[in-house]
Amino acid sequence: MTTVPDSSASTARQPLAAPPAPATPAPPAGPVRGARHTALALAAVCLGFFMILLDGSALNIALPAIERDVHGSMAALQWVVTIYTIPLAGILLTAGSISDRWGARRLFVSSLAAFTAASLLCALSPNLTVLVVARFLQGIAAGGLLPTTLAIIARTYPDPLERAKAITVWGATGGLALVAGPLGGGALTELLGWRSIFLINVPVGLVTLYLAQRYAGETPRRESRAADLSGQLTGIVALSAIVSYLIEGGSLGWFAPAPLLLLAVSVITAVAFVAVEARSQHPMLPLAVFRRSAFSASITNGFAFQFGGYGLQFMLAIYLQQRWGLSAEKTGVYFLPFGVAWVFGTIVLNRRLVHRGPRFLLWSGALSSFIGSVLLLGVTDQNTWLLFAIGTGLTGLGCGVFSPSLNAAALLAIDPAYAGLGSGVLNTARQVGMAMGVALLGSLIGMHDILFGLRLSVVLVAVCFFAIIALSVRYVPRKETA
Repeated sequence: MTTVPDSSASTARQPLAAPPAPATPAPPAGPVRGARHTALALAAVCLGFFMILLDGSALNIALPAIERDVHGSMAALQWVVTIYTIPLAGILLTAGSISDRWGARRLFVSSLAAFTAASLLCALSPNLTVLVVARFLQGIAAGGLLPTTLAIIARTYPDPLERAKAITVWGATGGLALVAGPLGGGALTELLGWRSIFLINVPVGLVTLYLAQRYAGETPRRESRAADLSGQLTGIVALSAIVSYLIEGGSLGWFAPAPLLLLAVSVITAVAFVAVEARSQHPMLPLAVFRRSAFSASITNGFAFQFGGYGLQFMLAIYLQQRWGLSAEKTGVYFLPFGVAWVFGTIVLNRRLVHRGPRFLLWSGALSSFIGSVLLLGVTDQNTWLLFAIGTGLTGLGCGVFSPSLNAAALLAIDPAYAGLGSGVLNTARQVGMAMGVALLGSLIGMHDILFGLRLSVVLVAVCFFAIIALSVRYVPRKETA
């Protein structure tokens, strides 16, 4: 499942020592005029955003069906999910540089076309290898698509009040995808097969492409610094290797030769990444931003949130179908408390309590998620369905309360001149957290004793939420948001 990132990461490309180059006017590209035009431009952005999030949340429910159809292992299922997240996380920080050169609308359209084509390839995949490659291509396309959405909204709605309303609609789209994903994915899988969750992206993608080309205006283009290719390469290899270690270690044994080799590659390339970023004139990830403990704590919170919240959903979807013997459609229904409570926490509670500031929202929301995850330790067979509903509901409610405040807390801890950079770093940490959560929790749920794997996974999730409570109380400032 994919997170709801803050696409202001599209501006996360300015060096710490120099301001961005002056913007030059973009050539006319479908200027936005009138309420109807602006509404349709917003619809295009939200549809593209919705496609990506729906695809991820629906896929979790369809994984057992994919396993039966292509005869893959648990490790293979984890790769179907994480191979999407790795390139997405890897290019978020530098996608803004491409957007600067091309214009946000052009990048949005190109990435959306690539995502739609990759979705078709997923649906037509004859075997697991092709499916994994197609998912990798989807991840690359999503990495180019996500950072452009808010830039297009800013271009479409120059008035701050109208822009704020549009961003609210954009955020609500993510919540809707969270609810629709398990339900829709389960129903499609049962009625038409797992391939339909990818195939449905094709007509939706074509409609979105038309709307974006016709109604979305282009953003100004500016000369941008060169991409940090060395940092990009070493970062992706380090992330891929550690995720591979977690997946293959759970399958082959943590101390088997192949997993140990992957671990060694991860350590070596991670050290190389730090060295490259420390010496680069225009680093992808300026290490100086981590000198502020409040910012580092916020980044850690983002990682812990994705690891716990989304890793839990992946793991529970597998458990319900393998241990309880539920169909994909029924599994989606069991996830309703999780998704509905998440949306309620985001749209209602977070907005009503936002005046209390991000610190309160973070620790109080994480406390609800912590209690919910602890309750899940008592889940065994289908007779404990009520405990499952209460536990997942409290977990989803807490995530909905605190997840929108992760970005606010990070931005409070960094110089406003580098807000885009801070948002980009946070989004990258969140995607890395999701990849590692799926890898590790998926390995645990694949153990011979699946109930023990469930409980061990839930303990790790509870630790993540407790860490958010502790770090927020200790480091996040009390300053109230506007």
